[in-house]
Amino acid sequence: MFEMNQIILISISIGSAVFVALSIVFTFIFLALRRFKRQAQALKLLFKEQQRQISDLNSQLHEIRCGAIGVGSRVQEVEGKLAQAIERQTELQSQYHDPQAKLYSHAMKLVERGAGIDEIIQECELPRAEAELLVSLHSR
Repeated sequence: MFEMNQIILISISIGSAVFVALSIVFTFIFLALRRFKRQAQALKLLFKEQQRQISDLNSQLHEIRCGAIGVGSRVQEVEGKLAQAIERQTELQSQYHDPQAKLYSHAMKLVERGAGIDEIIQECELPRAEAELLVSLHSR
């Protein structure tokens, strides 16, 4: 009987120890689950914030693309105008290097300064009819 009481006491002690051990294990599991749940919520918030930032960056990228397209169109327009200006400048330079054009250019400057027909004929070596034509055109 004594042995039976000892076995019962040992069984109760082991049962109590198992209960305490299981209680400790369940407490740790409960605390770990709570911690993981908080971390999961923090990760969800972080994910939502990153999604918002990605959306903002996509909007900014779209604006930059639209701006770049506008700038590209403007650059093409300016390049076209520059090509026209270069072509016109080339034409003007070729006219300026033409000795005949230089004479007429100098004659027009003289007319603008108020020079007379005889002075234009003498300096530019133009025929009288051409000198008179330049003076009459300028007087209009």
